[in-house]
Amino acid sequence: MRTLKLSYRGSEINKILFSEIEDYLEEKGFNVSELFDMMADEREYVYVSNGFLRGLMAEENEVGEWHHFFKKDSDGDLVAERLRFK
Repeated sequence: MRTLKLSYRGSEINKILFSEIEDYLEEKGFNVSELFDMMADEREYVYVSNGFLRGLMAEENEVGEWHHFFKKDSDGDLVAERLRFK
């Protein structure tokens, strides 16, 4: 998995093509079409936290576990959103 690490307002954010995590999301039981529409930018990149990637790779997720992904607003700023893993 190829990621580009961004430092944004004191946080480390991973920029990654949605296709790089699509299979992992599907294995977790997510509707990948819905998540693509919710998370991906116009170039099909997603911006996710380190915890998000760890959660994807985990064999099991805890009940109520969630992790951050980020969306660009109209000014180009990244705004945090949550995705519940279980």
